[in-house]
Amino acid sequence: MNLKRFGALAASLALTLSLTAVPAAAIEFTDVPSTYWGYADISKMSNLGYARGYEDGTFKPDGKMTAAETLLFCARATGVGTGTQAKIAEARADEMKKLLPESMVSWAAKEMAVAVETGVLSLSELDALSQAGALAKTITRENICMYLVRAMQLEPLAKSLSTYSLSYKDKSSISASLQPYVYVLTNFGIVKGTETGNFDPKGAVTRAQMTAMLSRALTFMESAGIETELSEYTTYGWQAGTISAVTTAGDGATVLTLTSDFQGTRSYSIPSAAKIYEDNMLTTASALKTGQYVRLNLTAGGAVSEARLCGVLTTYTGSVSSLADGQLSVLSGGAVKNFAIDRFTDVMVGKTAGDRSLIDEDAGYATAVCYVDEMNHLAGVKLSGGTQLVTGLVENVTTASGVTTLRVALFNGVVYTYKLPSGIAVTVNGVLGSLTTGNVGDYVQVRVSNDSMEAASVAVDTVTQYVQGPIKRLGTVGTAKAVYITDTFTGKEVSYTVSSSAVITYNGESRTASQIESGWYATALISNNMIAQLTAYSGSVTVEGTLTSINYGTTTVLSVTKADGNVVTYNLDITDLPDIARDGKSSSIDRLRTGDSVAVTLRYNEVNKIAATSRSANLTGTISRITMESAGVTMELKLSDGSTETYTVSEGVSVTQNGSSSNIYSLKPGYAVALVTEGDSVISIAITGTASSATSLTGTVLLTNSSSAVRTMTVQVTDSLGKVSLVTVNVKSASLLDLSGASLSLSNGFAAGDTVIAYGSYDGATFVATIVIKQ
Repeated sequence: MNLKRFGALAASLALTLSLTAVPAAAIEFTDVPSTYWGYADISKMSNLGYARGYEDGTFKPDGKMTAAETLLFCARATGVGTGTQAKIAEARADEMKKLLPESMVSWAAKEMAVAVETGVLSLSELDALSQAGALAKTITRENICMYLVRAMQLEPLAKSLSTYSLSYKDKSSISASLQPYVYVLTNFGIVKGTETGNFDPKGAVTRAQMTAMLSRALTFMESAGIETELSEYTTYGWQAGTISAVTTAGDGATVLTLTSDFQGTRSYSIPSAAKIYEDNMLTTASALKTGQYVRLNLTAGGAVSEARLCGVLTTYTGSVSSLADGQLSVLSGGAVKNFAIDRFTDVMVGKTAGDRSLIDEDAGYATAVCYVDEMNHLAGVKLSGGTQLVTGLVENVTTASGVTTLRVALFNGVVYTYKLPSGIAVTVNGVLGSLTTGNVGDYVQVRVSNDSMEAASVAVDTVTQYVQGPIKRLGTVGTAKAVYITDTFTGKEVSYTVSSSAVITYNGESRTASQIESGWYATALISNNMIAQLTAYSGSVTVEGTLTSINYGTTTVLSVTKADGNVVTYNLDITDLPDIARDGKSSSIDRLRTGDSVAVTLRYNEVNKIAATSRSANLTGTISRITMESAGVTMELKLSDGSTETYTVSEGVSVTQNGSSSNIYSLKPGYAVALVTEGDSVISIAITGTASSATSLTGTVLLTNSSSAVRTMTVQVTDSLGKVSLVTVNVKSASLLDLSGASLSLSNGFAAGDTVIAYGSYDGATFVATIVIKQ
């Protein structure tokens, strides 16, 4: 916090803090006469319920404060409402029973739970106090300052102070770690020294003194607009990021541009009526400055109601030591740092951004990048390494060239595809085993590597029975609901009655048996020949991602990579294709390109529509070298800035020229190309120009196409440097001859392995021949 603002605020509140009025219906204590110095504060706080007397009608104003009493006073200072207090007490009841002395549970557990939830002290601090028997002992003035600053939500302010001065004569006796807390309360007029000018840090505090401090603290909090915000007990929407620009709109609103590694760049309008907080205290729009991390709280309609400035983010990167119950420990810079992950924490796992629901505490994440604000709150965390859990039913198991591929149908019908590395652990009913086609339809759990997106382990359950497919119709058997499902794996219709205790959800929301509808796509758990659990989704599901491969054939296979790295594969019947659109216009399957952003709509697990959006090339250059390899084609590319990059391109990558499809084997040295890339991977290639002016080529025939509409041969050509490439030779208008000059036919005169010399010229990637001579 700016120290000038700190001092100005302290001065402006001095008058307010001095105006302590006695409530009209003040509670009277037999040992607190109206002439007592603390009468006004004791009456006021007692009347408001913050300070309480004893059953004999006394207050014992000169009694020394114990640690337990102090913590309860501070818990009341947080201002948490009674409804929320009850929820907190219920949530932490077991913790309090475990940590508090048995004699204190009945009267202290509820408010002590609030003290823990609001940060007055941590569970480990409470445990330490309890174990040492310190809760029932008197507490020092300096320790009271720490707990009260925390209760007032000002600890981040205290910890952020780099320079401050104390005027107390005995300031050197104040513990160094507690001096900032004493300073904050002194400057805000909440604590005062003794008549001799000392602070007496190790001295005790009386109940009357504590009540006066509490009264001043509450007055200050009201004037500063401090309200305790508990992330777990709020429901409003929010957005956050670092301010990259601040402008003023014509209506007087402040427009913030926020940048975030999790959400990208966005702009928000801050209405003049919105509350703006800095260090948890109300401030003005002038505090909104670039470089500051800010969280915006939103109304139900999406308007900004509050802006909470949280200082500059600090980044910690390290290995994950532990992750359990929302608590993350990271080894960074040789020290273990602990962070709480709450609902105001942005989370990224692999490539997927979202909230803490993305986190799988059993994933075994390897590293974490933590973004921490000046309130010591974990604003964001990126987790990498480890695995993610995918559950569903085995849709297919295939093995080719020693590689096993597993297709998993999720409960919404979307099918994920995973390669199983050799040596992977596969358990069947808890015993090491193997996957076979006999497992189709069985329940499966797959641990998937967040780095390679390959399966890391597979667990199959052949005992539990599931049925998956669209609900075609409904009926009744006696008083029970009957559901008729067309089994996706067998194609047969099966029917089961719904158990009266069945757990039913639709799109993640609870439903009753009477609410089940035909048309749902459902996965049913069968027990005792009845549906014990029904997990259902809309009959139509849309999957979004990047088209990463197209393998044409009678069955054309599209592979779509989602944002989280999972690959979804679709088999399309070339004779019965779905509706296809590209860039908003009706299109065809051959117009799709790898690298396109696609939205694939499935109706009952079959592709119903494909909507593709083309992506602009992000790299251009000229091919300087081509090498044929088993993995595809390795292409050396000379970029416009003179640098050179090398890419290995697989057969599934789209290659186009002049809007027409080609293939990777048509690429040649000298060709100008435009590439869509992601990292080190080439997504698609467009040939934009050729440098070849050859009038002849010599090579070996690989195959011929004698269709009257096509008439081509594919020729393998080796250049002077030994580099091999494939060339499509158009012979539709060519004379086909042998060495004697006799005419040949394309269908009968040429075979694979024949050597030919062709004369003509290149038209893009195709060599258009006028004469072809068989050698």
